[in-house]
Amino acid sequence: MRKIFLSVLAGIVCCLAGCSGISSNFNTATGEQETTLYSTDREQEIGASVAREIEKEYSVLDDVALNARVDRIIEKISAVCDRQDIIYVGKVIEEKKSGKDLVVNALSLPGGYVYVFKGLMEYIKGDDELAAVIAHEVAHVTARHSIKRLQASYGSLVAVMGSIFVDGRLAGGINAVTTTMFFKYSQDDEIQADALGIKYMRAAGYDPKGMVRMLEQLSVYNRKQPIRAKYFGRTHPFVHERIASANRVISGELTFRDYVRTTGEREDFKK
Repeated sequence: MRKIFLSVLAGIVCCLAGCSGISSNFNTATGEQETTLYSTDREQEIGASVAREIEKEYSVLDDVALNARVDRIIEKISAVCDRQDIIYVGKVIEEKKSGKDLVVNALSLPGGYVYVFKGLMEYIKGDDELAAVIAHEVAHVTARHSIKRLQASYGSLVAVMGSIFVDGRLAGGINAVTTTMFFKYSQDDEIQADALGIKYMRAAGYDPKGMVRMLEQLSVYNRKQPIRAKYFGRTHPFVHERIASANRVISGELTFRDYVRTTGEREDFKK
């Protein structure tokens, strides 16, 4: 996903100068009073800018059936989600270069853009499972996760730049601490997006257990991929941790099996 990261970074850099002023609003998705530097209009501008970069790197498919399926699901999910001040747009994309492995993934951008890779739609067959993917991505938008991480990066940048003039080693230490903090925030965001996604699935008439089935399918897919070296700065929770959390949200209790999932061996590195 290196190209996506570079595309997102390029789009965000182009928008850094456009803060609209500090405001405080209650976010019904997170249930918290949140301070933001961006208005909804500015958030949509950022999303549109990044979307243009994404669509330079990936092909937007004109497959009528695939797009109709995504549109149908995103319409149902967006109708019941916590943010009704934006229009949600779903698109199906794939790698421009043929002959490469299919990308089994999806992503969302500020302002309501949701991209689903063709490879994921071919791998995940059921509508409930695809609704889980889309609801998860919509939840990132409703909770403003991308915007919050962008705002948090300002504080990190200021702290690091300021400390350079004091002691280079201090700058390195601050950078390490803030990087670890961002990874933790990102992991928490994923768990929260799963929980909100389950809420939206229920409200839209989808089977909330589709979230668990989708994660289980993702876990099977991951185990078929080449073994990766352990990396402790990962931005996503392990899939089995997400499964345990999703089961708890659905049932309201933590089973012994899910307890083992949250405390046992890291299955993501097993083939």
